[in-house]
Amino acid sequence: MTDDSRRTGMPAKPITGGLPALWLAGLFVLGSILLMDAAAPLLHAPPMHRLLRYWLHHRADHDSWFPMILAYAWLQEPHTGTLYQGLFFSEHVKFQYPPTALLPLAAIEALGRWPSEKVFNSINWFVFAFTVLAAGAFALVAARRAEAIPVQARLASASVAVVAALATAAFFPLIRSYVLGQAQTAIDLAFALACLCWLCDRRLAAGILIGAICLVKPQFALLLLWGGFRRQWPFLIGWCIVALPALALSIALFGITNHLDYLEELRFISSHGETYYPNQSMNGLLNRMVMNGDSLVWSEGNFAPYHPLVHLGGLLTSAILILAALFLRGRRPDRGGLLDFMTATLTFTMASPVAWEHHYGILPPILIALLFALLTAPAAGRTVWLWVALAAAYVASANFFPIANLAAASWFNFVQSYLFFAALAVLWLLYRVEAPDWLRRQSLGARS
Repeated sequence: MTDDSRRTGMPAKPITGGLPALWLAGLFVLGSILLMDAAAPLLHAPPMHRLLRYWLHHRADHDSWFPMILAYAWLQEPHTGTLYQGLFFSEHVKFQYPPTALLPLAAIEALGRWPSEKVFNSINWFVFAFTVLAAGAFALVAARRAEAIPVQARLASASVAVVAALATAAFFPLIRSYVLGQAQTAIDLAFALACLCWLCDRRLAAGILIGAICLVKPQFALLLLWGGFRRQWPFLIGWCIVALPALALSIALFGITNHLDYLEELRFISSHGETYYPNQSMNGLLNRMVMNGDSLVWSEGNFAPYHPLVHLGGLLTSAILILAALFLRGRRPDRGGLLDFMTATLTFTMASPVAWEHHYGILPPILIALLFALLTAPAAGRTVWLWVALAAAYVASANFFPIANLAAASWFNFVQSYLFFAALAVLWLLYRVEAPDWLRRQSLGARS
């Protein structure tokens, strides 16, 4: 018997209203994966099973690790200039991380091993696997919190976890992150775990995880402002526990000058950006629309030429998105809750001048949360268009459509930004979907 049945003396009534919708969602996910796999030749895309084979066989590139290793080696040698002036601006090596991102390399070397691509590739393999498991765990906890499945329904519970894990394993931005050998894979894992902590009201742990992310992805430091406005003190304390000592250690190891010089690199990237089609941001969209370079060619050492319209348009869009996340979203009854936290994180990703495809590997837990929020939202707030938008956003963000590149040289090249538009749809849903009671109970609005 459940606690409720003991208090009332009556048998507990299983809540099964969400099961039919969950079965349909599972069939939709499986069907879309199989359909996209079968349609891959028509879409000029690699089949999903081939991409997954990269993970199963430990095959990955060194997109993050190689610049990191070069930067760490550069710092070990005597130089008169700074890291970013020497490596980024002079040698045109696209090392775009802050010096704090090099702390894991220093730790690996302190253990007696030189940080190598093989070591990072092995770590990346396990990180991908744990990200898939974390998504399954998040879906299961969300289903239980939303009471969308009966407590004792083991088959339903297993199905929810398995479908969520499968949808995450077949999520193209996450696969892309692994195949490239990207540090973003670890960020995706940390964010999925932070969402799980937030759902379980473990804000201190969530802050620790976000603080760790900020060592590699400094734009997530905007969550400090968000946390302050939402009075999420345990979250802020957790962030400080990790970020401040790590920053102090990084300054001690690599020097304050290199940290300050990183700001100059950020300014340069913000004013230029990337035209290459995987840049799924407003900067990338505008660069392509004004034909500011070849969107089909990746440049190893150069960025897009400066264009005032792109620069101004990107800054204006970023400002609007960030202000909306900080202030407009804070007027909702569930401010400080899980959907609010997800809104801020997705916003700060999209507001970056360079938001690669793999940066959207944070979307699976957001899509899962929206699914259960819609399942349990008040009937008046569940229109068919919200379901259509969620389904379309999943299909567009979870798959790869290189067929869109056929429009690269035309005025219709905005279709190359389909992932950015999908992220906008998810962001719209985060603003539009009314948080049900099980999400409001853990928000600031319910406490004040």
